[in-house]
Amino acid sequence: MRIDHREPLPGYREPEGRWLQPYITLDGTWKCCLRRPLTHEQERAGLLYVLVALDLPRLKALMEHEDDKAARLAGETR
Repeated sequence: MRIDHREPLPGYREPEGRWLQPYITLDGTWKCCLRRPLTHEQERAGLLYVLVALDLPRLKALMEHEDDKAARLAGETR
């Protein structure tokens, strides 16, 4: 049996949530990106793909704010 390189490994589960793991950059700021690219609709609505903040609590607050905006947009389109 051969596993296609595009298929996930057996037992792999997709991580939950919209965001990748936040990390601290070389200049001391915190950065976080979405797991998936934004759709054109999300871009037009002003959602952000990358967030940068001075510290982790501020970054978490920005992430929550973006999640709220995404939820409102999803509610409007359904």
